[in-house]
Amino acid sequence: MEEGMNVFSIKDLEDFSGIKAHTIRIWEKRYGILEPERTDSNIRTYSESELKKILNIAYLKKNGYKISRIALLSEDELTREVISLSDRNKTGDRENHPDKILLSAIKFNDQQFTGVLTPLIRKHGLEEAYLSYLYPLQEKSRILWQTGSLSKAQEQFIRNIIKQVLICEEFNFKITSAKSGNTVAMINTSDLISENNFLFYRYLLRKKGYDVIFSGGTLPASEVIEIYKIRPFNFLIVNAGVHHFSDEKIGYFSNLGKSLFIKKIIFTDIPDPEGRKIPDNILISENPRDFASIIDSIW
Repeated sequence: MEEGMNVFSIKDLEDFSGIKAHTIRIWEKRYGILEPERTDSNIRTYSESELKKILNIAYLKKNGYKISRIALLSEDELTREVISLSDRNKTGDRENHPDKILLSAIKFNDQQFTGVLTPLIRKHGLEEAYLSYLYPLQEKSRILWQTGSLSKAQEQFIRNIIKQVLICEEFNFKITSAKSGNTVAMINTSDLISENNFLFYRYLLRKKGYDVIFSGGTLPASEVIEIYKIRPFNFLIVNAGVHHFSDEKIGYFSNLGKSLFIKKIIFTDIPDPEGRKIPDNILISENPRDFASIIDSIW
């Protein structure tokens, strides 16, 4: 695949991968994993292929691989390892496996792709269809982009169609009356990669009868207070992103929750809390299925 002309800073790599810039610099020096260009003022710049490589490295790291082992892999071996690892979590439904569904999306055919997704939702319901098919499909397409098998346009096309399906399904969903005294605010303080998950979480909460406040888009953490001033809420859902899941962020939201008497705060889409001590008023959700289990157990 021909690479685009995008140029990324080391901060971009940190934001996309969740790997600290300091760590990336150490890996460059110790293992030579990336070879950045430098501007006249000696600032590192990275190509799209190097962005993909650091994303692949981050993916293996999150799945228990040591950097010393990863550094020994050639470019082809790294790609094969990522694809092999992603394939180990295949759904048992051969007919509707993400690989087969992807075939309907790679030529940018909206009607064909939607025509494949709609029967899955009708058969399984939106909740199970998202958990078993749509979410794995998005993860698979992201891996395929990272490994050069899909273009960025194709990966975004898949996410955008799924977003449209989620919005349409929720629009047609008959809302039951909200449970008295149980209002949930949702805030995305990170990027829009997890936007579809957030839309799905809103659907789950509304399905359970909760009154949900969600503006869409991304907002600074301070907006939580502004939302509360207008409409007080009892629960808070936060997507901080792996790269923003810091001790400072945990402490900020924990203290905020206590001052506003929020019952529970759930951080979403955090694959590895890294052994941190998590305050009692905060819960960690690793993925959509984990989120569904958490809200089943506490609400």
